[in-house]
Amino acid sequence: MDFAECRSNTYGPACSNSCGHCLNGEQCHHVNGGCRNGCEAGYYLNMCEKECPLGRYGRNCWRRCSKNCNRSCDRKTGVCYGGCRDGWQPPMCNRECDDSNYGRNCSKSCGQCYKGVPCDKITGLCPLGCASGYEGIYCNKPCDHTFYGRNCNLTCSTTCVNQSCNATNGKCLKEKAQANEEKRHNTPVAIGVCFGIVVVLAAAVVVIIVYKRKRRQDQNQLPPHKPKRCMQYENTDLHLSNLNKNKQGAESSARTETDKAYVDLPPDVDIDEKIHQENPYGDMYVNELYCPDFLTKDIGSVIMKKKKAENDGFKREYASLPYGERYSCDIGKLNVNVPKNRFKATFPYDHSRVILRRNAGSADDYINANYLDGNERKNEYIASQGPKESTLADFWEMVCQDKVKQIIMLTNLREGRKLKCHQYWPNLGNKETYGTVSVKSMQEKHYAFYIVRKFQVFQKPMNPFMVTQFHYTTWPDHGVPDPLCLVIFHSNVSHEKSNEDLAPTLVHCSAGIGRTGTYIALDSLYHAGKRSGRVNVAEYVKTMRANRMNMIQTYEQYMTVFLALHEAFKATPDPQATVKFRQRVSQMLKDVPANYSGLRKEYELLRKICPVFTNDDYKLAKQSMPKLRKDAILPLDKYGLYLSSNVPTRGSFINAIVASSYIRDSAFIVTHYPPQEDAVDFLRLITDHESSTVICMDPLNTINSSKFWLPLPSSEKIVSPYKVVNNSSKDNNVKTSVISIHKKGEKSRDVMIAEPKSDPKSQNVNGTSSLRSLVSFALSCPDESPITVVSKDGASMCGVFCAVFNSIQQITMDDNIDVFTTVRQLQTRRPEFCSTQDEYGLIYQTVYDHLIAVSDNVYYNQ
Repeated sequence: MDFAECRSNTYGPACSNSCGHCLNGEQCHHVNGGCRNGCEAGYYLNMCEKECPLGRYGRNCWRRCSKNCNRSCDRKTGVCYGGCRDGWQPPMCNRECDDSNYGRNCSKSCGQCYKGVPCDKITGLCPLGCASGYEGIYCNKPCDHTFYGRNCNLTCSTTCVNQSCNATNGKCLKEKAQANEEKRHNTPVAIGVCFGIVVVLAAAVVVIIVYKRKRRQDQNQLPPHKPKRCMQYENTDLHLSNLNKNKQGAESSARTETDKAYVDLPPDVDIDEKIHQENPYGDMYVNELYCPDFLTKDIGSVIMKKKKAENDGFKREYASLPYGERYSCDIGKLNVNVPKNRFKATFPYDHSRVILRRNAGSADDYINANYLDGNERKNEYIASQGPKESTLADFWEMVCQDKVKQIIMLTNLREGRKLKCHQYWPNLGNKETYGTVSVKSMQEKHYAFYIVRKFQVFQKPMNPFMVTQFHYTTWPDHGVPDPLCLVIFHSNVSHEKSNEDLAPTLVHCSAGIGRTGTYIALDSLYHAGKRSGRVNVAEYVKTMRANRMNMIQTYEQYMTVFLALHEAFKATPDPQATVKFRQRVSQMLKDVPANYSGLRKEYELLRKICPVFTNDDYKLAKQSMPKLRKDAILPLDKYGLYLSSNVPTRGSFINAIVASSYIRDSAFIVTHYPPQEDAVDFLRLITDHESSTVICMDPLNTINSSKFWLPLPSSEKIVSPYKVVNNSSKDNNVKTSVISIHKKGEKSRDVMIAEPKSDPKSQNVNGTSSLRSLVSFALSCPDESPITVVSKDGASMCGVFCAVFNSIQQITMDDNIDVFTTVRQLQTRRPEFCSTQDEYGLIYQTVYDHLIAVSDNVYYNQ
């Protein structure tokens, strides 16, 4: 055969093969099909037959999609599907919003910010408040006609007609004297105009009557109305129509097939199943390469290396892992089993699927779950989708046949508008039957970011057995959890598991692949690292994916495994029984040189692993507080609070953060005493965030600025626009004042102000008594509203108070304690908490004294 004769984009023997997508449509090499000058945009490899992987575009796929695409991008042009993330401009999403715009696709216009300072490109907030003539949280509401000036805080003159004035400078739009003069001259003209209007209206009425009669005649001749068909998206047995009525027609007409996967998703479609496309490298693996182990002590440097260039190392390594349906999953695709799957494209592999043995060999032996090997043993885990209403009996059948003692649930039942999982357990104290399995809910404990439930499970002919469910409730729908929170959750699961329990641990989220894979990798690799001193994240993900498709769905989840392992290996949570804690602290606080004490060593480790933040983590604070002292303690953007009430001349920023207690997320608001000019913002903070209790860390007679917001007993104070009334004051172990905060047009708010009677910093018995009294008072307050904790700088003694409060809650809930982990967790919200050894020692001393006092009370009451 003469290959040279090949034409019309063919090559090979008998010219039987078609050329790929060569640049400019040129003829490929007549023998091997190679493209001499490369590929046209959207294709790569030598023969230009393969489309660019998701996350790449352009000629030979050399270019990366912008990391700011809301999903991925067009393989040819790089235009982002689904638009841009907040703060970035379409179509390429590689330019920040102009100074006048913000939000998704820069589609929202900034308000009128003071001095023309650009609004925040993500939130739209004005850093310095509003310009003259505007008000509102986004400074886009013009002043009412009777007000003017910055934030509309000034009233127009009564000499103005209707008291209306220029919103910027306050000049009357028309003076009353001028208006009277014009009225006298214009009266004859007005009469003529009114007569003309009456004539025009009469003519219009006649025209309307004639038109309506004609329209009724025409309607009688029209054919019957046929409603337009709605487009539908099918998700197994779920049909939803008109899923996104607000999309513009022009936008939908130009979508590619890839984009369609991310538009009009029904609530039941899980982000974990779809978000894999966000990795800009897509699926780049060709041949699987072995990734070497690394030592657990080196994990910090490994993370630093992979984080360079905006996490480029994590993105590349994640993209190199085998992805997609790699083994047969024919059973899950059978028509009889399709309705049992929560998602259309997530099936269990046939070779590792869980078979319901009671129904083995029949169509009823199917459940969407797989066995996964751990580093300890085979089939150490079951990875499952979240149960559907139609699969509840199958789920509990699986629990019983494998004698599962622990269930790890990593999704809420509903997140936003999305149904993620059907409730498969009875409410506390109730009993339900699922198929042949009876389940009774025996216990339920709520913590800050998870819930622990205990069930008694019974199926004939087995004896009843206990199953514990650990339900992580704060995993963000479109993100990843805080690594330390995940480590603490995992540690509590591990402490509950008996060494004799060889049953598989059942782990599920919604699809059973993303969050589920993240948790299983953390658990398996942590135990492997403790045993051998080395781990291999990439190879273990390959192991998981060999038994269940696509375990770990995003590079962010992949990175979270590294970050969580780092936190776990730096210092493992170690809760101690209260009896052991008392013995340990008694020894720790003995009079030995401070530099050699156990307390000193523990404190030094705490400082060593304290999180370090960059300027980017305080971006909003630095924009809102341009004149900063070098020693100023700033709120992290991630945990900062904002003011929503509208007060003239005041912005939305305040130096305050939110922190969690042992049993409630967002339990504390932490801030500093306000100077006179910020007293109104302090009252806004309390009312906007509905705080009913304020704990002051100093006697207020030593805080001069307190007189600007706290009136004397039985008196009141105006802090415009608020009136503060001090209704009562008591002086027991803690000095308390009950104040009412009033604002015109709003319901008043009663707030309890508590202050110590003496300086709580002292470590002698009387000194800890003052701090313990403050904490005991706060513990007795209602749980519904956050507690505002205040000190001179918003950190000193605030961290001590929160740590003692959380430690006593832990003792009450679980009869154990871990001061080190409690403080460590608080420092993720504000690293300046407990920043001295004296404060750290005061926590130990106070909790120790609390335990002694409690045991003495028990003894005396016997």
